[in-house]
Amino acid sequence: MNLKRTLRGIIIAAFASVLVYAALALFTDAPKVASALRSFPLSMLALMLLLSAVSFVVRGIRWGALMRAIGYPVSTKDALYLQISGQTMSVTPGRVGEVLKPWLASHTAGMPMTRGIALVFAERLADVIAVCVLSLGGLSVIGGNMWVLVAALGAIVAGTAVASSKWFHTLALGVIERQEWSKKHHGSATAISATIQTSLTWRTMSWSVPASIVAWGLEGVGFGLCLGALGFDKLGILAAVSVYAVSSIIEAFTFLPGGIGLTEASMAGILIATGMDASSASAATLITRVATLWWGVGVGWIAIATRPALFRRLLSPSAESQDEQA
Repeated sequence: MNLKRTLRGIIIAAFASVLVYAALALFTDAPKVASALRSFPLSMLALMLLLSAVSFVVRGIRWGALMRAIGYPVSTKDALYLQISGQTMSVTPGRVGEVLKPWLASHTAGMPMTRGIALVFAERLADVIAVCVLSLGGLSVIGGNMWVLVAALGAIVAGTAVASSKWFHTLALGVIERQEWSKKHHGSATAISATIQTSLTWRTMSWSVPASIVAWGLEGVGFGLCLGALGFDKLGILAAVSVYAVSSIIEAFTFLPGGIGLTEASMAGILIATGMDASSASAATLITRVATLWWGVGVGWIAIATRPALFRRLLSPSAESQDEQA
């Protein structure tokens, strides 16, 4: 992997986010939005950042447990490094930067890239189930169609059960092995299959999904506290977490970098629909995105810098060619 190639995408995403945030402020009375931002308590912002940081730690512990579940022991310190460093790529287009965490894991714990990428897939699936569960908690309060989400959650759970079943992987590998092009990729296909089977079993998901619920829930609580600090008390914490989860679902199903644009529009739109004035809704959206998405990206760069040797390897053009030969 060559970090230089993805840096352009991150810069574009940052520029796009500035345009989106500026447009959001302009369309909802920029002076009022600016006033709300200036009057926002710094102590509340610090608390939101702390809640997000704890959520990063929960995700890091979960990532380490997933690695150990598939046979790659890793210390808690290294697991946190891998998770937090990987957050730097959450704003890359199409989430192509998700391969950073598996790449770092391959150099830190010797886990092959194919297994790491499959593990990221399992992690994301647990996240989707978690945000669906969190959305159910207060969706009725914001006037949403709960049954659509229940049906979607049921379909995802059923799909997960199929994806973790031995017969499905036996069938899939059988089909793949009959293809001429797949002969040289047999080892990778087998490794991916074994990783997915282990990481999506009910035993693994029984702690992976709750960890996701806690992580996303902490960020949702921070969002709810933000609304209260801006003087909007109509939504309780449960409903606020639900609003945050709904906007996160939209982010999860878009290939836009960090869900920039659609996530902000959905979050602000739901708040306005529930009675919050437009300028305060815009301010709440901007503060929340800074305290979650961009805070994660910033902390991620700090984490990467703590291991200069790996950082230099990421920046080295020769690293990419070496990885492709592995």
